[in-house]
Amino acid sequence: MIATEAPARVTRVEGNDAWVVSEAPASCGACGGKGCGSSVFARMWRPDEPEYRVDNPIGAAPGEAVVVGLPAGALLRASLLGYGLPLLLLLAGAGLGHALGGEPGAILGGLCGLALAALGVKRSRMSAVPVIRRRGSGVCGTQ
Repeated sequence: MIATEAPARVTRVEGNDAWVVSEAPASCGACGGKGCGSSVFARMWRPDEPEYRVDNPIGAAPGEAVVVGLPAGALLRASLLGYGLPLLLLLAGAGLGHALGGEPGAILGGLCGLALAALGVKRSRMSAVPVIRRRGSGVCGTQ
């Protein structure tokens, strides 16, 4: 399984953690992400770039270009936890509620399933902390 990686730039360092902003590569290269429709909407809804806290085992300094990654399989596990579990419990609760109380029971059972899923997601101990893997702006081994 391939680990998920993305280029970023370190903005500040606090102890063993670093704060980074994502440096997504331009999709076509013609405008550098400054003029296409998706970048215009992204800047409209979020004018300043969000910072993310990541582990900094290599001691990267502010201003450095780095590659940030997640452990292999972390994205799949997070997707299953965030989407799969609520869908499964919604359908199971609705099915059980329908069997016990018809349509009103299905609605109540589905809502109970969603509430149970929300508790399960909140209590989960996912340890998928992003980490700075290496210096450089390239992804997949290019520097």
